Amino acid sequence: MRIFIDVTSSCRSVQNTGMQRMTRNIFAELSRFTHVRPICWNTAGNFYTELGEPEYRFLTRPFQVHSHAMARPEWRGQDPLTELWRMTRRRHINLEEEIGPNDIFLVPDIFRDLRRKALPHFLKQTQARTVAIFHDATDLRLTSVYGDRSRKTRPYVESLALFDLVICVSEEACDDLHYFWKKYGCNPAETCVELWPGEFQGAMQEPSGDTSSNLVVYVSSFHGRKNHLTLLRAAERLWQEGLKFELHLIGRNVGVPFNRIVRQIWKLRTRGRPLRWLRHVNDQTLWRAYCDCRFTVYPSLMEGFGLPIVESLAHGKPCICGGNGALGEIARGGGCLIIDQTSADALATGIKKLLTDQETYARLSSEAHARKFHTWADYMDKLLEHLQFAPRQASATAVSEV
Repeated sequence: MRIFIDVTSSCRSVQNTGMQRMTRNIFAELSRFTHVRPICWNTAGNFYTELGEPEYRFLTRPFQVHSHAMARPEWRGQDPLTELWRMTRRRHINLEEEIGPNDIFLVPDIFRDLRRKALPHFLKQTQARTVAIFHDATDLRLTSVYGDRSRKTRPYVESLALFDLVICVSEEACDDLHYFWKKYGCNPAETCVELWPGEFQGAMQEPSGDTSSNLVVYVSSFHGRKNHLTLLRAAERLWQEGLKFELHLIGRNVGVPFNRIVRQIWKLRTRGRPLRWLRHVNDQTLWRAYCDCRFTVYPSLMEGFGLPIVESLAHGKPCICGGNGALGEIARGGGCLIIDQTSADALATGIKKLLTDQETYARLSSEAHARKFHTWADYMDKLLEHLQFAPRQASATAVSEV
């Protein structure tokens, strides 16, 4: 029995958003139990390939490859020329021929490339167990932000119905998936909900930072739905009022180099505002930011899960966020100040409250410290159960096939 895991988004660059981090951790944890075959979809040839040594390093040690902060980390490794080079240098994998009836095919990340057309044939005829992880339907639901993305996303959602099991990362993600399956006339696959672990390597192993800190942190890529511009408007209002605090933005730039978010950051910095964009950073820098901040903000309009909220709470730091959907699923457990994240006024009021109202801050900090989240050991126990895989005893010397 072998596990073939699609690691496409996590093996071509040091890009390290929530989904990439989770995929890398799943691969690392599975590799402790068995030989795992990581495979990568080549967008130039439109077929799966084996990983070479560079891709394996991106998958297992991304920050040993490129350790410095970058605005667009995927530009080195996911560019068309590199994909063409991989197409000619990496062995083509034919799923129908190589994945047997006793094997497992696992897809832990979203795909909107031509896998949406290639995978249905394989999924319909294979006898292997097939499992996918579904993160969110935000690009289908937030048409006010993304427009109509159904051309690429509908085939992806329809292909998920062909898996033996789809693991959803939140109740909202599961509800959305079933809604669109019904809308598109799909026979639904079996689904379950497994929340991401809140465990962050090194979290809470040191003091959680100076409670008198005035540092506020937002961890998120620069997607439209992440609502950075509303946050920056709220911060500017508070700075104009004379409130003293520093705002750090951590995350890659998804849009064009000089988009509206980047331009607004520059404008505020030229005015002398205490604002920093740390860009894409390594895990150590991210962990340090969680430790050093007073609290975090997460004004995203919609999420499938909301990993930065969980990581903030796991560090004992309150988070200001919305209460809708999956965000509310996390926030209502305590430690969060729930606001209307679409309103700059509401965001400004929330930030001011946690900077100046010590009683509220202490209460939310206490609630955050009391939160309990799944560990990676918990998550992997459930994942192995869903894969219907009986692992050999974990071994520190287990080696994955490359």
